[in-house]
Amino acid sequence: MVKNIYFLLVFMFFIKCNVLPKNSSVHRANPPSPAAATSAAGENSTFSDLMEKDLVNKKHTNAEVLTYLLNDPDPAESHTAAVIENTSKCNTVLKLTGISNKEIYNLPVPANSKNQFVIQKGSYTLKSDICGANYYSQKNIAEPLILKLSAN
Repeated sequence: MVKNIYFLLVFMFFIKCNVLPKNSSVHRANPPSPAAATSAAGENSTFSDLMEKDLVNKKHTNAEVLTYLLNDPDPAESHTAAVIENTSKCNTVLKLTGISNKEIYNLPVPANSKNQFVIQKGSYTLKSDICGANYYSQKNIAEPLILKLSAN
């Protein structure tokens, strides 16, 4: 019950700011690679295209994410929420590649902002380039994922 009230208060606060809940789980990226500069232009183009597609039905997606965050996880439900916060000064695309399923998600997250998505539950490889630094992780996502990405 306290969890639900907390998420509701956080959600209402951030709705006024036109973003969704902020939460913990900080993951720092590895140092930048030399090839980062060459891929930056392609990454920016991909990011712009994904952000444009992401804006379609965003209010509906926000409502779905809030539903997943406020309710106890239902093991029978095939989808859950993902809230990604990017505290870096660079736009990024978080790539989720299914290990236990064949799902692939490219989730755009603007610099110093958050974005939220509905994803299928399962095991995923998560990859991102954050200001030239590489992020890599593997996660089994069975409950709402709240992830904070940053680069020094």
